[in-house]
Amino acid sequence: MKKAQILIVEDESIIFRRMRKVLEKEHYSIDEYTPSVKEAKGRINNRRPDLVLLDIKLQGKETGLDLGKKLQEDYKIPFIYVTDFDDNQTFYKGLETNHEHFIVKTKPQLNSKELIRTIQTVLKRNEIKEEWITKEGIIGLVGYLDEIKEYKNGGITRVPIKYSDIAFFSTKPFINETEEKEIIRPNYLWFLTKDNEYYFLKSSLKELLKHLPRYFVRINESCIVNISSDVLDGRINGSKLSIMNRELKIKDTYLQEFKKRLELLYHS
Repeated sequence: MKKAQILIVEDESIIFRRMRKVLEKEHYSIDEYTPSVKEAKGRINNRRPDLVLLDIKLQGKETGLDLGKKLQEDYKIPFIYVTDFDDNQTFYKGLETNHEHFIVKTKPQLNSKELIRTIQTVLKRNEIKEEWITKEGIIGLVGYLDEIKEYKNGGITRVPIKYSDIAFFSTKPFINETEEKEIIRPNYLWFLTKDNEYYFLKSSLKELLKHLPRYFVRINESCIVNISSDVLDGRINGSKLSIMNRELKIKDTYLQEFKKRLELLYHS
């Protein structure tokens, strides 16, 4: 069984070592001492954790609340606050970041039993069970499920596609192999690769977005796009994107999140 990777973001080295010792006894894999938001971002980009244990008071200008917001909005990584702060103001600010749990440190000893049980509960809650999700990408369908059941033995019906090779996901009608416009069936979506191949996925855009890398962002009700530099051609007058020579509209509802994601990936 894969060991869960846990990142502890804690400015007090003694507490970090104590927590690491407790968690390693439970066979979790623990990243190095990380006392600031800046260092946490570097660790996350280098090795994405399954869970973050997050103090609120950290080294540097940014606090654990700042990182909590990024974990929820940008990285989509579950996190638990483990903090000295027990006041209502901090607690309610923490709630706004949609944390999984809020643990108050007890001195001189950390409540190890509470910590372990909370971690186990959060990891169990966040287990990814959908068979079409892999670490590197998605298992795309070459057709709708009822259609590929009719394929002859030996015919390839499911293809592994890396996230980085996908240009966009859509629920809009598409042009099929006979050059006809085809309406996508309910509860399905289709996606286009950089090689101009298209595949199907039985999922909603909302559910899919929870599991995609941060260079994917939703731009309207029917489309999630890859904004990495090898796919994105550029913006057109601010309200449209060009992706693989296709113009895609950014709706006002999604514009703020799109700009935030763009700033996360590119210097302007």
